[in-house]
Amino acid sequence: MSFSSDIKDELIKLEQMPDCCLHSMAYGMFLFGRSFNLNDISLMTDNEKVAMKYADMGKKACNIEATLNVSEAGKYTVSFEGDETRKKVLSVFSCTGNERNHRIDRGNLANDSADNEEISNCCDAAFLRGVFLSCGTASDPNKSYHLEFVVPYKTLSLDLMKILNDYGIKAKHMTRRYVNVIYIKDSESIEDILALMGAHISAMEVMNIKIYKDVRNMTNRRINFENANLSRTIFASFDQVKAIKKLKSNGSFAALPSDLKQVAMLRMDNPDISLREIGEMCEPKMSRSAVNHRLKKLISISQQCEKKKEEKVDE
Repeated sequence: MSFSSDIKDELIKLEQMPDCCLHSMAYGMFLFGRSFNLNDISLMTDNEKVAMKYADMGKKACNIEATLNVSEAGKYTVSFEGDETRKKVLSVFSCTGNERNHRIDRGNLANDSADNEEISNCCDAAFLRGVFLSCGTASDPNKSYHLEFVVPYKTLSLDLMKILNDYGIKAKHMTRRYVNVIYIKDSESIEDILALMGAHISAMEVMNIKIYKDVRNMTNRRINFENANLSRTIFASFDQVKAIKKLKSNGSFAALPSDLKQVAMLRMDNPDISLREIGEMCEPKMSRSAVNHRLKKLISISQQCEKKKEEKVDE
């Protein structure tokens, strides 16, 4: 099953709700279905449970039976047949079916103007639940963070975006193949809308996957950082050992101060260890910067010796 199907299954199982929320959820499903006018009130979906829920909403919110058909391709179409039946459905939501623009009538979010904010929010949540069941999809959060609503009418899509934005959900609008899409790509906003609709298990799944991804990315960055440091240590050690060998071969090593000799011998014997580790092995102990300074000094002396050697050859 897809992540979208998991969310819809979770939303469908939320059976217990007051009449105001039932009304709001039915309004969301019908308004954002395939059609919502005098000529056609219907939904087309490949999800049998969603189709059954649409029909159930018609029965509970409008006391009207819907007709359900399934094609050979497995597409479910749920519709209200007959002009009088459709008029009755529309009248339940104070619509005539002749509206020139499809808009969200906030009066159908039964407690939208209630003094109790919690009651108002529950009806908004139920409405969004119905909208998602009709036209919402979500990507697998393991692959990407993306939740969207595909809406045929621009005014309707912009009304939906405003409701989402009012709840702090970062929703945006775009047009894709002549249809309007309200989409969310911010993981926290996806968690918020899932929780608002009542899909708490799905919201937790997004949260857990995000935590896992963050830990994995942090681990990868740390490994890459350590590998880069190791590479730099290896290349630097190679240059240092090379310089010390040159000093030994040209007889300059014996004349070096004791502190330089000590660091040089430790580097020769331990080409893979860090500067800090070399400092810990010194007698007395040296800081990392002190070891680094002495190794740079050895390279500089080696280069000076090579330069003098070349000058003598030129003479």
